[in-house]
Amino acid sequence: MTVEETRFISEMLRGIRSDVSDVKDRMLNMELRQTAMEHRLLGIDTHLAALQHGVDGVSADMRRVKQRLELVDGVA
Repeated sequence: MTVEETRFISEMLRGIRSDVSDVKDRMLNMELRQTAMEHRLLGIDTHLAALQHGVDGVSADMRRVKQRLELVDGVA
């Protein structure tokens, strides 16, 4: 192998190493963003469950009020 071929191969390997390093950095960044999004969605899901519980409570209260005012028939 000539010196020129060795230099060319060395330059190619350095370029590949640099590209792989860039890909690793980007993958790490994407993983961090995905984890942050998962946590955010979990928070939203928890908030929605609490909100649904509140709505269910208000619905039950409204049903009792209607029954007391005799606006509905029986218990459904």
